[in-house]
Amino acid sequence: MNKTFSILFLKYTHLRHKSCIAMTTLLLMILSIGLAAAPDTWAGEGGGSHYMPGTRGDFAMALIGPKGWYLRNELVYLEGDICPMTMGKGVYLGAEQKVWLNTAKVVYLADSGILGARFGAVLSIPLVIDVSLSGDVAGPVPIKRDGSKTGFADSNVTGILNWKQDNFNYNAGFTLFAPTGSYDADRMINLGRNYWTLNPFFAFTWLHPKRGHEVSFTAGYMTNTENHDTDYQSGDEFHFDFHLAQHFSSKFAIGLDGYYYKQISKDKGPFLDQANAFLTSLGKDSLGTFKGETFGLGPALKYTFKLGERDINIIAKWLHDLDTTNRFETDTTMCAVAFKF
Repeated sequence: MNKTFSILFLKYTHLRHKSCIAMTTLLLMILSIGLAAAPDTWAGEGGGSHYMPGTRGDFAMALIGPKGWYLRNELVYLEGDICPMTMGKGVYLGAEQKVWLNTAKVVYLADSGILGARFGAVLSIPLVIDVSLSGDVAGPVPIKRDGSKTGFADSNVTGILNWKQDNFNYNAGFTLFAPTGSYDADRMINLGRNYWTLNPFFAFTWLHPKRGHEVSFTAGYMTNTENHDTDYQSGDEFHFDFHLAQHFSSKFAIGLDGYYYKQISKDKGPFLDQANAFLTSLGKDSLGTFKGETFGLGPALKYTFKLGERDINIIAKWLHDLDTTNRFETDTTMCAVAFKF
């Protein structure tokens, strides 16, 4: 949950409790391969996109556990603001948003795959508990608008292939975002983005099994189809998430998450051209090609405890945008719970 955060776990080969290890490592993968979808009030068109900064960075993001089914549930709160942008068929001089988002992720890991790798799959279903948005509609006399909405956002499905060599782990994967969230170009608030996004990515983790030092990163490239209701196409996007961590035991670890996002190609469409001309006529700065960019950091931690015979993993993080252009500048807080079925 834009911005938003997650945190997972890690596999220690030297630890005694193997059931805890398997649980932790598998769940660590969940966040790295399942992006949460977000309401339509973020990047590219609407100052947002299907990428939520920081959600790819996590503990041991390229590690994967034993065969089986897993569940991860993420509760996210974020708030932020943005300068001029388009939203649906409206042009706004600025806007502020507050979002509560819950994303359920179902994960399956196989024993084998192709090319000497293991296969995994993730289905992510995001529910917007509440999104509140207020903004000033551009005009000779700006008009204040506000509102709130609840419902399902755009879902996504991910497939990965995983390789391991000594302390090095690699994931190659692909995420497909589907326009399943409700959308109406005449509304101020939309829960879906009304276009498809294709996102191939690569993830890496190095973990020292005795000292507990970890370096992880994931990089991806997103391509968006056109929003036919607004004749607007958001540009291609590059995202890079990294995670540095110290694992003190199989139960506790702390880390630093960071992310860099940059829109590679410009937004385009007749409505963007009209919006630029309209803002210029009002004596305001135009949106130009509205290419987005952001960089941020934040702390993360994970804790594992027993509930009966089951390992329950708690992950928390806070992320802060340090430098943002043409996106909602956001603070994001996340708490996640993950366990094996």
